[in-house]
Formats: sequence, structure tokens, C-alpha cells
Amino acid sequence: MLFALVFGIGWAMFGALLNPGQAGDHFEQFTWSHSFEGGYHKHPPLPTWMLAAAIRVFGFWPLWPYVLAALCVAGTAVFTFLVARRLLGEQLAGVAIVLWGLHFAFSWKGQLFNHNTVMMLCLAAAAWVALRAVEPRSGWGGWIALGVLAGLALLSKYQSAVGLAGLILALGLSGMLATTRARIGLALAVLISLALFAPHVAWVFHHQFSTLRYASTTALQLDAAGRVHKLLSFAAVHLRMLLPVLVAMLGLLGWQRVAPVAAEPVDAVPPRVRRAWLFGLLGFPLAVLVVMCLVFGVRLQDHWGFQSVQFISLWFAWLLRARVGAATLRRLCVLALAIHLALMAAYARSVVDPSSLAGRGRPDQFYPAQHLADTVLAAWRQTTTCPLRFVVGPTYEGGMVSVYSGSNPAVLESGDPLKSPWIDLDAMRAAGSVQLFHSADEAPAGTPPLRTLAFMPGTSKTSSYDILWTVVPPRDPACIK
Repeated sequence: MLFALVFGIGWAMFGALLNPGQAGDHFEQFTWSHSFEGGYHKHPPLPTWMLAAAIRVFGFWPLWPYVLAALCVAGTAVFTFLVARRLLGEQLAGVAIVLWGLHFAFSWKGQLFNHNTVMMLCLAAAAWVALRAVEPRSGWGGWIALGVLAGLALLSKYQSAVGLAGLILALGLSGMLATTRARIGLALAVLISLALFAPHVAWVFHHQFSTLRYASTTALQLDAAGRVHKLLSFAAVHLRMLLPVLVAMLGLLGWQRVAPVAAEPVDAVPPRVRRAWLFGLLGFPLAVLVVMCLVFGVRLQDHWGFQSVQFISLWFAWLLRARVGAATLRRLCVLALAIHLALMAAYARSVVDPSSLAGRGRPDQFYPAQHLADTVLAAWRQTTTCPLRFVVGPTYEGGMVSVYSGSNPAVLESGDPLKSPWIDLDAMRAAGSVQLFHSADEAPAGTPPLRTLAFMPGTSKTSSYDILWTVVPPRDPACIK
């Protein structure tokens, strides 16, 4: 458990120390965190509330998303271990959590703070609380906590409804809902979760169903051949993300073959309970994705797979049960340590080697955000003596300028007031702004001349990502130099 915690937190801090920028999801959260809303035009509000609360309580800091990511990954690790210990026993739980930490979602991508990060934390906690709530001596507090966690999961990402349905299915198939008390407890949890989620539903109704429209635009319909192709490519992506886990398992099996250890008895729950929970936590979410793709023609998004396989290490650990003995966990930690260090070396290379960025659309955390902010601020200060209060542009480019300017000015996302309704447009026109664009075609008529900042990583001679920007001066004559 300690091993998984060290590397779960370590990956987030590794990214914070090494990256010259941050992932686009971080800047999106910073953009929205200027106002506590019932929802945001793409997603429900919980992750943004978390970042906004950290800023309000402790002050603005560009590295807050990394801290929150580390806390979420650590919490997910703890609850995943507790679930594994309940279903598989102490020894296999140790194997499961070490394998869990090797998945790309919790290692290479563990530095990301976004809706997936918070959702997986809530669902891991909900699974453990549900296992506790059905115990004979458990009071109603467990069911109340389950309802709160389910509501928070829904407020993090709508996909959590699939994970929560799988959790209910696991409770039913395992026989844990056989008593009237358990069924009443589950009904109470459902009511609490819906009550917590209801204000956001009202927000969606009053904002032209923007979150649902965004979700529908990312899930395009496919023809028959496209469905099969997409499912295979989706599986290939997630097999690649599981590659470090599979390498560790193969290495362990080879080590055990060379130096065998006696398998020890597994102190697990009855087979019916274990099968029900593995199906509910893993099999059901994966089955839903298959049906969505093959039957309904939905174009699966790769990030949907993160939650769907977040408990897959429990199944892997169970497959290894006949090879697990006294020395197994120690050997697995040695292998996992080597794999983590190799992955960190590969990640560090991707930061400094321009060839590793070939083919990327947006450089994300590899873009020198501070250089962009300094360049834009220097031009702003040549134009006006007033502070920069507003930035207009996409969340990635605009967010970099805002976050790394040091003063965190508000961002009018893509110049659309519907996406940033908390911004006073009259105040923005009076105070002036910096405007950023992907291309010159995006600039409206009357925009001041655009400047271009090229991104040429390393010794590259050509730009791989241009950012266009301009300064719109304040209207107040006292601010003009």
C-alpha cells in the first residue's frame, strides 16, 4: 500500500517539477474556477469547485492542480486497496494495488486533475463504503455516506452513472441486498444521491442542456465497419496503457518459475460474492462500452476507458493467486520499481526531446507556458500602465497566459459570454484585454494586428504550434502610455 501511495503521489509531483507547462484540462479548470457555478458548459462542477475552494482558502498557486491530482490518486489508491482486501484478502490486495499503480491512468497520467480523476476517487470510495454498509452491524450511516459519494460522483462526471449501476448490480448479484434493511438502505442512498444531483439538473435545464450537447458532439455515430474498427482501436489504446502492468505480471511469473515460492491460502470472500463484485466493478462497465459502440454506433472516447478498467488490477491479482507466496509482494515491488523508473525516464525524455512531440496536436504540458505569459505581459505593459484583468481565448492558450501571469486574470473562454457568464463584458471593454487565437481566421473584424509566437522545442527549425495574440488597450485614457 505504501509503495503505491509513494509512486501515486510521486508521479504528480514529478510532473509538477519537470513540466514547462500544464495539461489543457488544468487550464480549463482554472478558467472556470473564477466562479462557483451549478455547472459549466462542458461538465458538471465538482472538480472545478475543488480547485476554486483551494484558491479561495489558500490563495492562488499555479501548481494547485498537481496537488489535487496527487490527493485524488492517493485517495483512490487507499480505497482500491480496501476494496481489494475485502474481496481478495490481505495478500492479494497488496499485489492488486502494486499492479494498479502501474496503469498509465495512475502513473504517467496521474498528474492530471480533471473530471476522470475525481470520478474514480468517488467510485472507489463508494465501492468500499457499500461493502461496509451491508455488514450486519453497520448502521444507517454507511448508506448515507454511500448516497453522498454517489451524488459527488455524478457531480464529477456523468459517466459515473455506469460505475454506480455496476456497484448496485454487484450488491444484488452477491446476495448483499437479501435483507429488507439493505434494500431500504440502498433506496436511501439513491434518494440522497439524486437530491445532491438535482440542483445541477436544474442548472442544465436553464443553460440549454450545454453539457449534454457537448457530450453528444463527442460521441459521433459510426457505420457498421466503423464500429468494429473503433472498438478494436479503443481496445488497443487501453491495452497499451496496461502494458506496464502486463510486463510486471510476466516478470513476476518468470521470477517465480526460476525461484518458486509456496502459494499461501487466500483469505477471500465466497466465490459468488467475488464474482459478482468483479463483474459489477469491471465486467459491467466494459460491457456497456461494447454495447454502446457495436449496437448504438457511439464513437468511444479513449478517456472513457479509464474508469471502466480502474479495478482491473483486482482481477489480475486473482489470476495470480496460485503463484502468490511469502516473497511474491516483495518481488513484485522490485519489478514495479524498475518499471516506474523506466517510465519516468521515458517521460523526462518526452519533455526535452523535440522528436517525441512529432504528430502531437497540442503540446499540453510540454509547452513553455511561462515564456508565453512573459511575452504577452511584456507587450501589455508597453501599451498600458493598468494591470491585466481579462484574457480572451481558448482555455488552453488563454489559461496559460492567465495562470502564469501571476495575477490569474479572468478568461473569457473563446470569446463566448455563454461559456464564461461571470465576466462583466462592459468592465472587460473598459479594462482592455489580451486576445489569443489558434489561427488568424478566428479573429473578428477590427481586431488589432496579430502577433505570432512560434513553438520550436529543442533544436527544431520549424514551429510545431503557433499561438496568435494581440493586445486590446483599455478605454481609460489614464491607462494608456
